[in-house]
Amino acid sequence: MQPSDTLKKPTLSRQEADEIIRWAARDQADAGLDIITDGEGRRENMYYFFQKRLDGLSFDEMLYRTYGTAGFGIEIASVVGRIANPRFDLAHDWSIARDAAPPHVEVKITCTGPHLLAKFSNNQRPDLYPTDKDLALAYAEVLNQALKDVVRAGCEFIQFDEPAWTAFPDEVVWAAEALNRTIEGLNAKIGLHVCGGNPRRKRVYFTCYDELSEGFKLAKIDQVSLEYCTLSYNMLTLWEKWKFGGEFAVGVVDQRSDDIESPESVARRARPVLDYFEPERVLLTSECGFQHVPLEITRGKLRALVAGARYLREARTAQA
Repeated sequence: MQPSDTLKKPTLSRQEADEIIRWAARDQADAGLDIITDGEGRRENMYYFFQKRLDGLSFDEMLYRTYGTAGFGIEIASVVGRIANPRFDLAHDWSIARDAAPPHVEVKITCTGPHLLAKFSNNQRPDLYPTDKDLALAYAEVLNQALKDVVRAGCEFIQFDEPAWTAFPDEVVWAAEALNRTIEGLNAKIGLHVCGGNPRRKRVYFTCYDELSEGFKLAKIDQVSLEYCTLSYNMLTLWEKWKFGGEFAVGVVDQRSDDIESPESVARRARPVLDYFEPERVLLTSECGFQHVPLEITRGKLRALVAGARYLREARTAQA
């Protein structure tokens, strides 16, 4: 029997979406974060949200497909025509969050990357898109169109989320090429988040980051956000293969656990990273998002991030 839970949330009205974006922006700022998002509360999930707002996709007859080795599976939409006409309204979402946040807090927009959208599609039009790479490039075109509107609205920081890189390490070169097509001409700071996939607070892909280094090297990004604190291997060896000159947003808070980290534990996890990056190029973050985490635990972990960063800065100042 196939599971029916595909992690989807109901579609919100524009008014409902605006209200939840304002609440999410203020809540993140109240926790003390320096950089926030719109919370993604408007999105049914990270893939349906984009696919439902494009021509060429059908949700009438969905295919169930599994990914990885941990039993994760979802129902995926079908590609039935040319992918076109993006109607994401991301510029509006960002503007609502920007207006709700204090002026000193930076607001980024998050966007699902073209590789994941291609892999989470049932391609019924090989005449239009012969390969997954061709399909990803088609998604890249429409994402690029929509994100140019976001930049025109004033957004200076766009983060792409590509968890399926870790499920298909042999595809990361063309996945990076598709990402680069997505960011052409955006004239904004570009971040890339690559996790192991975390539906229902469980990691479902287990590739080591070292195996993705060729894709990372090609990606034209300014910041990379990676899991760190719960991995079963030392991911810092990645920096011996990839001489990255940008920022590292290091996952030092575990959103899978209900335990709230202490400032000392956050600082302890972050310290080894400083052997590879100057402090001004290190940001502290969670390993992944908080979609399925109880609200009070989420708030506690966000405050732990803030307290841990402060603890680390003060400890380094005392040593100077």
